[in-house]
Amino acid sequence: MTHLTLISVLFAVAGLAFVFTGFKRLIQRRILHGVGLEFSALLLLSLAAASFLLASNLYTYQRLTYEQAIAEISFEQIAEQDYRAKINSLDSDFQQSVKLKGDEWQLDAQVLTWQGLATLFGLDANYRLHRISGRYTDITEEQQRSRSVVSLVKKPAMLENEKFDLWQFAHKYQDWVHWVDAAYGSAVYLPMTNGAKYRISISRTGLIARPANKEARKAVSHWIGL
Repeated sequence: MTHLTLISVLFAVAGLAFVFTGFKRLIQRRILHGVGLEFSALLLLSLAAASFLLASNLYTYQRLTYEQAIAEISFEQIAEQDYRAKINSLDSDFQQSVKLKGDEWQLDAQVLTWQGLATLFGLDANYRLHRISGRYTDITEEQQRSRSVVSLVKKPAMLENEKFDLWQFAHKYQDWVHWVDAAYGSAVYLPMTNGAKYRISISRTGLIARPANKEARKAVSHWIGL
């Protein structure tokens, strides 16, 4: 992301230089030269905007290398099938408290891996937590009871209203966006119970969730019938 930001700044500086130089040539009535410079400036500024948009969108992702612990989730029961979940990131200052309905929790992540020229810009594999939701163990309840799902994507304030999403773009046009090696989603789900805590890790193969205290271990054992 740092490399892309630097590239966007360089494109912008060069574009502005071409704008002023082209304007000067137009004043001097060197029309063809001036128009050519202005056209080049437009191209450079467009490249700067595209690079900045890409770098800003990548800001919502975290770098992914090998398996790494990324978050802890703890649960407090409010009522039957009604929980408060606290998500604490282990590799950033992100924290969020949400209410979930159901018997299980599900965490979704989006992963991007790169190849070719993209790796020259320092674009290693990246991930971001996408959303957390509640699930019902019983399929009938899942179909009929109220659902709960909360987004975990936090964009910079200046881009809160920006509609462009790199993951969606890469996933939709992966046949011709050859610098993206893969754009895929990963999810994990386990039971909710009062006092339970889980640790979430991620690798190139996806999310991994493990019980982090005795309440969670007991809930998982009961959940899988042990």
